[in-house]
Amino acid sequence: MKTEFMTAKEVAEEFFNGECSYYKVLRLTRNGMIPAMKMGKSYLYRKTELEKWAELNFSRPAYAKAKFNM
Repeated sequence: MKTEFMTAKEVAEEFFNGECSYYKVLRLTRNGMIPAMKMGKSYLYRKTELEKWAELNFSRPAYAKAKFNM
């Protein structure tokens, strides 16, 4: 099975369809919010890991985690 790797620029343009900037992808990566591995000075992202991450983080609306006092 071939593993497809993406650069931060490709993640911003292709995975997020330009909705997230290259710099935001890097910031989220450095904060440990997006799964990646560091190769020298660059980050590489596995497409399958990004898809799993997106499914876990974007499957429910933000208000689903909110607690309401009733």
